[in-house]
Amino acid sequence: MVFYHFLRGADSGFAPDTRFHLLATYGVLGVAFFFILSGYILVYNYAGTQERAQRLNPRSFWWKRFARIYPLYLFALLICVPITVMNGVQLHGAIGAAARMPVTFLANLFLVHAWYWHLNGEWNGPGWSLSAEAFFYLLFPFLTRKLASIRDGGWKQAAALSAGLLALGVVVLALVDWGLVQVDLHDNWRLAGYLRYFLLYNPLVNSTVFIMGMTLCLGEQRIRREAPRASWWLNVVCGVIVLAGLADLAFNIPFPAVPRTAAAGIFFSALILLGGSGGPAWLTRLLSWSPLLLLGEASYAVYLLHYPVFTYFTWIWNSTGLKHYDPAAQSNVPFYITYLAVLIGVSILSFKFLEQPARKLIQGRQPWTWRPVEKRTPPLESAQVAAAAQPE
Repeated sequence: MVFYHFLRGADSGFAPDTRFHLLATYGVLGVAFFFILSGYILVYNYAGTQERAQRLNPRSFWWKRFARIYPLYLFALLICVPITVMNGVQLHGAIGAAARMPVTFLANLFLVHAWYWHLNGEWNGPGWSLSAEAFFYLLFPFLTRKLASIRDGGWKQAAALSAGLLALGVVVLALVDWGLVQVDLHDNWRLAGYLRYFLLYNPLVNSTVFIMGMTLCLGEQRIRREAPRASWWLNVVCGVIVLAGLADLAFNIPFPAVPRTAAAGIFFSALILLGGSGGPAWLTRLLSWSPLLLLGEASYAVYLLHYPVFTYFTWIWNSTGLKHYDPAAQSNVPFYITYLAVLIGVSILSFKFLEQPARKLIQGRQPWTWRPVEKRTPPLESAQVAAAAQPE
């Protein structure tokens, strides 16, 4: 996503006919990967077995997800205030900005801004996906019960049902791709803008990708546990899909626009299955390398902070006597390399000193009351009770 937003085109110094430019163009698909992975991980962590799914407490789940995403989201929103105020005054004037910004700020604050074009405002752009994610979290306990039928019957039935639901999701994504192309051909630019925003950002539309991730995990678990041979073939098929996607980049062949998101959904699903516990051992070991794990943990901060860090870094870069950053120039490679290094460093620090402490603090408190969570002592066995009752 960082590549897509900032490293495309001539302004980055990378030629538009290179593989790097193609990779940056595909960066917009990173949100689809994030949503699929989110659905997969949530099922794995909270509903991996029938017993855990039945014990899922919606209130506790929502509180934990709030602790996970909101502190850094709020931080990113607040550091965007100076940027947004300046941009808002330039675009709408002081009075217009004063009328718009409180409304859009509250919409962003309460994570409802992705539902309507004008509520998004000029705040932290990547934050729209957190509005969609909040909607997914709201639905997750109920979706888990609805998808429980995948666990019924044998693994073949579960695999068939999962494959059918995944295929339906791919069809929906293909229709979204087709709709975006048709919208771009529409004469009414205002109506086209609303429709494009709806297809790209509306949480209800994007829930398709999230449900695909949930379905992927539920179906995979049955296959991995009950059918070793089918599990092996699953890795083979996923490996072919991943190699085909990498070949697309290696040969610098742009994929057609209409099935692009649908194809990305298939590619990302295969990549997730290969990288999980049932994938090849060598790949699991590679992805378990500590620097990659740290970068993965900080990736949420990379995503949320890359816009404000870019703006502040540009101000500092231009004010320190270094070569002036010019978006129209073709010699900004040192700027972008330094920016990426700074972004990753800031993200790791944010993860270590903001995300983790805030999450621990919030999860240690009860929802709404903010009282400390009582640590329950596990019950002693009868022999331990008898021993404890004996005088010293």
